[in-house]
Amino acid sequence: MKFKFNIPNKITIIRVALIPLFAAVLLADIPYKSILSAFIFGMLSVSDFLDGYFARKKRQVTEFGKLIDPIADKLLISTALIFLIGKGVELWMALAIIAREIIITAIRIYLVPSKIVVPASNFGKAKTVVQSLAIVFALLQLPLSYYFMLAAVFLTVASGLEYLIRIRKLTGKKIINLPNLITLCRLLLIIPFVYFFLKSEMQLSLLIFAAITLTDKLDGISARLMNQKTELGSGLDSFTDWTVIFVTLVLFVIKNYINVLWVALLIIPSIISGVMKMTYAKRQKVVPVTFVARLSVGLTYITIISFLINFRYTFYFLVSAILITYISMAVYILKTFALPKAPVSKKKAAA
Repeated sequence: MKFKFNIPNKITIIRVALIPLFAAVLLADIPYKSILSAFIFGMLSVSDFLDGYFARKKRQVTEFGKLIDPIADKLLISTALIFLIGKGVELWMALAIIAREIIITAIRIYLVPSKIVVPASNFGKAKTVVQSLAIVFALLQLPLSYYFMLAAVFLTVASGLEYLIRIRKLTGKKIINLPNLITLCRLLLIIPFVYFFLKSEMQLSLLIFAAITLTDKLDGISARLMNQKTELGSGLDSFTDWTVIFVTLVLFVIKNYINVLWVALLIIPSIISGVMKMTYAKRQKVVPVTFVARLSVGLTYITIISFLINFRYTFYFLVSAILITYISMAVYILKTFALPKAPVSKKKAAA
């Protein structure tokens, strides 16, 4: 994707560069902070209209602009929502909007090598406008800000579904299929799980986590039965598993269930395994899945459930999960380093 340093792209890049300034104002203890932050947010939001206007008027619409412009919007919106949690924006609202934006952005980036760019629709643009208005209302602590935010959440989810439908029409069953939708639902269930866990509603938290765990097998079974097993699905499933695990462990640290050292002991080998898997997949075009890796994920899920039900032998489950995770890491390292070396091209050999 070629980058052209034209006026629309310049405006977009400046907008991204000024997001840290907006965050700094929100963090600062200065007079009229709410008015100043709302002004900066408003100016950055208006610049979104300007880059689109100049792109159309000067016929400078580029593939890079179509991709980076929505990403810039999402960065600005997400930054504002994070700082507004508990200050006019409820946690579940922020999580719902940010989760949708992350998922859609990830799909956009995944499609870049295929040269498939899905520009923002009118529905998506309306969503952005309502989000911006809701955030301005929340920053200024104006009446009806809660209802504006509710409307923003509704439009965000609805526009996300509309985007997925358009992707399905363009790509068929390669991306939007039943197994991937099941995995996506598992990913989205993290939002209510976090919300209820932080509110100490343990029964609901356990119920949601059980649903996440049980549907982990459902996506794989449906992929095999419907012959819809894809590289994206395998990667998304693994990403969802470790996102659930990482988020849950962070919550356990926040609630003083475990020490952060135990989290590091579990997450570090998982990250190394992920790097090995990506390296393997890049060379073999297949995401490797081993029995030990599945056992590691399953045992980690059991460990988390034992924490949630306050099981007597939770510590032993935790130690076992960490040991199996390190064994899984070793297996992926051996598999990756055992791959045959890539052949040297004739051009490189001649050089």
